[in-house]
Amino acid sequence: MKKLLILICMMVLNLSAHSIHNDDQFKAAVASMGADNKLVLMIYTTDDCPECAYMKQKVFHDKGVEDYMNRHFVVIEKNVHKNKLPDGYDFFGIPTMFFIDKAGNRKETVVGSKRAQPFLAELHRIRGMK
Repeated sequence: MKKLLILICMMVLNLSAHSIHNDDQFKAAVASMGADNKLVLMIYTTDDCPECAYMKQKVFHDKGVEDYMNRHFVVIEKNVHKNKLPDGYDFFGIPTMFFIDKAGNRKETVVGSKRAQPFLAELHRIRGMK
């Protein structure tokens, strides 16, 4: 009886966990890829983060960065104060960028902001890791 109770508790806890596979934004990103061999770029931000604002306003709108991201990544933005965050994707600073394949495997994590050219080089490096 005790083993059955433990098993039931584990099942309930597992159902309530918010894994990347249960995340609606992740599922929509994967669905939008179709057969494309892209990665999901999940970015954790906050409204009051100057580095996040810099990345959004300057870096992501750099022509080279924007073109490369559009070709090779599907971007999801999650505000850490407003969105439910998937289990296992903890952060230690903002912005945090997770690079995830279609199967939900984390390929790389980048913390902090960068200027456009170093960020583009980072995208090339991560894309080459596949």
